[in-house]
Amino acid sequence: MPTIHLQTSADLAENTNIPDILERLVETLSSIETVNPKAVKAYHTIRSVWTMGKGAEPGFAACELAILGGRPEELKIKMADAIFAALQTSFAQSAATGEVSLTLEVREMEPATYRK
Repeated sequence: MPTIHLQTSADLAENTNIPDILERLVETLSSIETVNPKAVKAYHTIRSVWTMGKGAEPGFAACELAILGGRPEELKIKMADAIFAALQTSFAQSAATGEVSLTLEVREMEPATYRK
């Protein structure tokens, strides 16, 4: 059930590579213990209207990883580190020129209320 939702500002050069980026994120998450590869979903939303605070990078790539609750903290950290490293690789061009702010949030969903 893990779900990866990647949102990017429309100005990023890497937007042309989104299918490959999503595939990299899915492969990265699927390689981690307790993750069933056939349950992983990933999708992308491009934001054509956004604003950033003064002094911030002009664009962004914000990723949310939603997982069912109950995994140990160490495993959640491993997931976060692996997905964030994949994001850094995927958006290296924009990062090198100061064009992107990269963020990742790992969010736990309540197993008692999640339905599939």
